[in-house]
Amino acid sequence: MQHVVVGVDTGEAAPAALGSAADLAARLDAELDAVHVQPLSPAQIRTMISTVPGRHACERFLRAEEDAQTRAARTLADRTLTATPVHWRFHVRAGDPVTELLAVADSVDAYAIVIGTRHGGVGVALERLLTGSVSHRTIHRTRRPVLVVPTEVDDRPGRDA
Repeated sequence: MQHVVVGVDTGEAAPAALGSAADLAARLDAELDAVHVQPLSPAQIRTMISTVPGRHACERFLRAEEDAQTRAARTLADRTLTATPVHWRFHVRAGDPVTELLAVADSVDAYAIVIGTRHGGVGVALERLLTGSVSHRTIHRTRRPVLVVPTEVDDRPGRDA
C-alpha cells in the first residue's frame, strides 16, 4: 500500500494542503498520513524552564498551549478529511517539523510529501530568512516527491505567477 504524508498545523495553508493530499492519495489509492509537529517535546520544555521561578506553572502553560494546537490541527484534519474516501491516520510528533515529517515519511515509505506554504507579510519573510521555510528545507532534505500547495495565488492581471 502506498502512502502520502501531509504536514498539518493550524495555519492558513493547512486546509489547502490537506485537500490536495487527500486528492493525491485518492488518485493513487494510497493511505494518507497527516503529521502534526509540536515545536517542543516535554523534555525540552522541562530543560528550557528548569531554572525559571514558577517553572511548574510555566510548564503547564506551554504544555496546554501545545495541546490546544494539536487539538486544533486534529479538528481541522477531521473536518477536512471526513468526506474523503481515503483511509487516513493522524500522527503527533515533537521537534523540528522537517525532521519529524521526514521521519514519518521514511517510516511508511511514503510515495510523496504534501506541504502547504504561506504567502505574504513581513513576519513570514523574516521567519523564512531566519530559519528557512519548512517547504524549502523539506525539498532539500528528501529524495521523495514534494508537492508544495500555496494558500493563495495572486492572479491579478499583469502579475506573473
